[in-house]
Amino acid sequence: MRLMELYRILPIQTDTTLDADTILRLHTLAMQYNLSAYDAAYLELAQRKGLGLATLDQRLRLAAQQTGVKPAFL
Repeated sequence: MRLMELYRILPIQTDTTLDADTILRLHTLAMQYNLSAYDAAYLELAQRKGLGLATLDQRLRLAAQQTGVKPAFL
């Protein structure tokens, strides 16, 4: 129960943008950088929102660098 309480106070937001343009960007990123759909979604979100991206995944990190997404440090 305590863990659920802690999760509830986190400032988590859900991104609900999923139109045809977003799907095309996701597909393009996945194919261009050989990313999974999951990783492409994180990269696309970081690009669109102008956010940094924290990852230990080398392929995703390289794709982020190549697309101009700044690293985020925890």
